[in-house]
Amino acid sequence: MTFEPLIPTSLWLALAVAGALLIGWYALRRPQIMTRLRWGGVVGLMAVAVALALLILLNPIRVRMIPPPGGRPLLTVLVDSSASMGTPDAGSGSTRYAGAAALSADLTSRLGDQFEVRVRSFSGLKAIADSGDLSSARPDGQTTDIGAAIADNLGQERPQGQAVVVLSDGIQNIGDGPAAVLDAVRRARSMDVPVFTRTFGGGANTIDLAVQLRSAQDLAFVGQRVPVNVRVTQTGAKGIHANVSLLAAGKEIGRQEVIIAGDVADVRFWATQEKVGVYPYEARVEPVPGEATEANNSATYLLRVIDQPIRVLALEGKPYWDSKFLVRTLASVPAVELDSVVRISEGRFMERTVTHHHGPAARAANAAPTPTPTAPADDEKWQIVASAADILNDPAKLRGYQIIVLGRDSETFLGDDVLTNLQNWISHDGGSLVCYRGSPVAQVNQKLARLLPVKWTASHEARFSMKLTDQGRNLHWFGGSSNEEDNALLGLPTLASAALVDRSKPLAVVLATSVSSGGADAPAVVYQPYGTGRAVVIEGAGMWRWAFLPPQFQQREEVYSELWHSLLRWLTSGASLLPGQKMTLRADKVSFATVEPTTATLLVREEATKTTAPTVELLGAAGEKPKSFVAVPLGDEPGVFRVTFGILPQGRYTARVAGGSEADVATQTFFDVRAVSQEQLDLQVRPDLMARIAADSGGTVLGASPAEELAAKFREHMQQSRPPRFERTTAWDRPWALLAVFAIWCLSWFARRSGGLV
Repeated sequence: MTFEPLIPTSLWLALAVAGALLIGWYALRRPQIMTRLRWGGVVGLMAVAVALALLILLNPIRVRMIPPPGGRPLLTVLVDSSASMGTPDAGSGSTRYAGAAALSADLTSRLGDQFEVRVRSFSGLKAIADSGDLSSARPDGQTTDIGAAIADNLGQERPQGQAVVVLSDGIQNIGDGPAAVLDAVRRARSMDVPVFTRTFGGGANTIDLAVQLRSAQDLAFVGQRVPVNVRVTQTGAKGIHANVSLLAAGKEIGRQEVIIAGDVADVRFWATQEKVGVYPYEARVEPVPGEATEANNSATYLLRVIDQPIRVLALEGKPYWDSKFLVRTLASVPAVELDSVVRISEGRFMERTVTHHHGPAARAANAAPTPTPTAPADDEKWQIVASAADILNDPAKLRGYQIIVLGRDSETFLGDDVLTNLQNWISHDGGSLVCYRGSPVAQVNQKLARLLPVKWTASHEARFSMKLTDQGRNLHWFGGSSNEEDNALLGLPTLASAALVDRSKPLAVVLATSVSSGGADAPAVVYQPYGTGRAVVIEGAGMWRWAFLPPQFQQREEVYSELWHSLLRWLTSGASLLPGQKMTLRADKVSFATVEPTTATLLVREEATKTTAPTVELLGAAGEKPKSFVAVPLGDEPGVFRVTFGILPQGRYTARVAGGSEADVATQTFFDVRAVSQEQLDLQVRPDLMARIAADSGGTVLGASPAEELAAKFREHMQQSRPPRFERTTAWDRPWALLAVFAIWCLSWFARRSGGLV
């Protein structure tokens, strides 16, 4: 019971004294008609009535503590069951998972009378599962997603309170990394759920060799020798000797020994095939003792061999040094037949046609023990053309090319009818348009702008270098590592441009940006898919200077040709339709992981899409029946389909269009599914992330006495977040109290009246 006076205390005391004096003075003036006993009763009743009035002014309040909700708070123990938890570095030779399972059992035993304890295991893509007996399970998850585990266990509001315990090594390797974890932690904090953590593991040293391919798949002509560039990377194995081999159909066709002096070592093999087909190769490095995993010791290389050359058309509005060196570079590729047209003057065009012979003698020269990266043209023709309209106005002639390269001042080639033909050629026939010196015309009209991935604004001439973006590095055009990819372009002479790229279109992909002194980065190499084909823009003039580097840069003289060879390989090795092909099937990757869905892209000419949706068959291990999958249209572009095979077990698979001929190279492809994950390679524990999870959520990192620490910290947390609640009731708010006061006043009046005083 507490008192909260309705008037100041001094005033109340004054009233109390005054009331007592008045009652005393009144008591001394007893009438003669009243007996002493009766008078004492009257005065007593009047004193009680005054006291009750003073008591009302004191405002007595009854305070009662509200009991907490019934039941125990919820404690969720999350045990990391990913593969990295199987590392035996948790002390006394036990694994991290064993330590986490033991602590989980200890918490359940010690805190079972205080909490409603539930134990769950988690990894990444695998659903969180209730774990009755953790000791009988084994950690085999291929990824770790701590953020999803926390977020999925934040249930609805529990009045008794709830807490989460995370027992893990802290290696988050899925999603956005630590950012995704901290988002889940902030959600837990907003729901008043503290997260307690304990990190398991020590400084495990990982030893691993891995094989990477600069290009996972290539396109080659029959008999052409193609370089297979293999890169061996190491972790914790610097300075060792490694044997690298290339296998075809399970047989070794090449072997080299390398010393891995740094982080990487490069090896080059040569591959050639005498028949049309799709040929899978395997690059392999022999494992070393103590390797974390052998799943990444090999990589698959896919060589697609054709007997029809890649036809390229190069158009230039004026004779430039750029076009001269470009034509020379393209003509040196044995699998390319080149037509180049240069406007000499008004109504006068010089057409040059370069073809290669691919007979037995040419193939033998191409298969020499020491092949050269370029070969002279076998046949070359020159002629004068009077009209540019004869070049691109015929759609049938246009379909004979896979790539068209546009230089500057190309207005004379690009009439309205030609642009319509180009649009159909790119979107329906899978052609690739390359603008290799920025904008091909001085003023881009609406039809041409629809094809190109960027928009330009006029500017003064500026000089710049190029730097690859992350998407550009992933294409591995210049060696493989990020430093090599960037240095290949940054170390070359600068380019010049009189038009500034204002912006790229929403679907465009920027492969390289410009780097200029004092200027902001702008897109320099950009492409966008357009139907079944692609449109590529390369900014800057002066690429021919790359062939005349100073003596100190002679080791870079092949960068120019390497850029164009890689660009041709990328454009033709992708999902594109060659002349005469009705459809082509390409796996979206040569190697998939066992935790990701496998997909392929199917391109079909527009006239073939009018029939039923195509079906793709998937063949796995020998003896298994092929499974059929229906291709689903991808986007709004006609003729583009996506085939989703789902998550597949480890192995090599063959996909082919149902009903297609086995001799048709375009309708079949290969891909591998490998059980390799970062869980086997990245074993470095992250106590910093685990501490951040605990601190940001209001929990703590559990120490030597985890059960006692958790119980004490949770009680402290509950006192701060859910302090005791009290019910306050004013005494005079109760009806019986008011009736009692009223009854005493009435009784006092009745006693005085019955005594004749009223």
